[in-house]
Amino acid sequence: MGQLCKLRLPLIIRDVRMVNDGLITEGALLIDASGRIAQISTGDLSLDPKRRYDLIDAKGQYLLPGVIDTHVHFRDPGFTHKGDIATESRAAVAGGVTSFCDMPNTRPQTTTMTAVREKMASAAGRSCANYAFYLGASTDNLDEIRRCDANIVPAIKLFMGSSTGGMQLSSAELLEGVFRESPLLIATHCETDSTIAENLEKARKAFPQGIPFSEHAHIRSTASCVESVKLAQSLAQRHNARLHVLHLSAAEELALFTDPKLRADGKITCETCPHYLYFSDEDYDLLQWQIKCNPAIKSTKDRAALITALKSGIIRTIGTDHAPHLVSEKLKDYEHSPSGIPSIQYSLLLMLNLAQREKIPFPTIVELMSHAPARLFGIEGRGYIREGYFADLVFVTECTPRPINSRGTESKCEWSPYDGMRTQYFIRRTLVNGKAADCYIHGVQEPAGMPLTFNANQRDGKFE
Repeated sequence: MGQLCKLRLPLIIRDVRMVNDGLITEGALLIDASGRIAQISTGDLSLDPKRRYDLIDAKGQYLLPGVIDTHVHFRDPGFTHKGDIATESRAAVAGGVTSFCDMPNTRPQTTTMTAVREKMASAAGRSCANYAFYLGASTDNLDEIRRCDANIVPAIKLFMGSSTGGMQLSSAELLEGVFRESPLLIATHCETDSTIAENLEKARKAFPQGIPFSEHAHIRSTASCVESVKLAQSLAQRHNARLHVLHLSAAEELALFTDPKLRADGKITCETCPHYLYFSDEDYDLLQWQIKCNPAIKSTKDRAALITALKSGIIRTIGTDHAPHLVSEKLKDYEHSPSGIPSIQYSLLLMLNLAQREKIPFPTIVELMSHAPARLFGIEGRGYIREGYFADLVFVTECTPRPINSRGTESKCEWSPYDGMRTQYFIRRTLVNGKAADCYIHGVQEPAGMPLTFNANQRDGKFE
């Protein structure tokens, strides 16, 4: 594999099981020297006998399109002691994530196109994965939203409830303005601050010696989420806006997305995250600060409903909400421990493991983590194994169940709530733009992540 790092020969991948477009097929690929897929064949490739080629014999391996994680917090700029573009993108490619869209609650906040372009310039030559950056909605940037560059911005991020970074909008007038004026999909964090504040005050009175972490699901309650999702949906419908509700955590929220007309229209969609599919309120006593996140992880019934929603297609995408904090920051009492879970390096393994356990077809996981994000956000040339597309690819094999060891994480925070959890899949190799990503991790060559580009005419939330 070291050779692949140094040479830009055309690359042959043979005897591989491609998981793509709803099918698993045996075949071979040819990747050209520019890093794009030149040929896909279920038989022999058409090769020039006079040319030299690199070769990967992938017999027994699955080949998936690289994961597109449209929900990460890489902490860069402003909080780089927690994580930065270099460290967190290394964690991404180590886990099969070849593209990411980073959130705006950094310092400074990404609320202007100037800030977006500065982040892009910072990522160039540093990011191991392909990258894009949200434009965040704030109390005074409606003109920036109107004039945003739809070719480089994936969506407008709207915090309808406070989480981190102080970017929440609660004014009815301001919310109306964002939904009325945004030319792009609006990705929302939906919680209701007034409900959370009321619940927090009750908890302070009930636990004067200190609130236990197990109260988190009651403080950041289901009612808080449902109220906010209803408001977001009504605003989107009133202004014919496209809405993607992030990190759904409760069955009552899911019920708001079951209308067949809503699903057929494709303008209002939703995401969940691996931690809502793996943990429940029964885990707070053991894991405490490790699973404190916003919105809160809720009941076993909520977890079961979310898993069912994956199978039915109600949930359209999986994002990690990767949000690293140092252990020294998290290891505090409930009110001072920041919310956030680092998980980007393990998300694909966790979802494949869940698929095996819950009898979810592998192509469904690829739809959730690669195909649907590409369609929903209109990402050009990625998310599928198709001729002409960039060769963002992940090789996966089945293995004897092995524990996740967070000491091997590339993330700067160096911990994971999934530590010790067993998975029976192994990521053998990740290609980003046709290049082997382990080169970037070990510093053999300069990271070659590219800026993502978007086509407004291809942004589509509908089922194919």
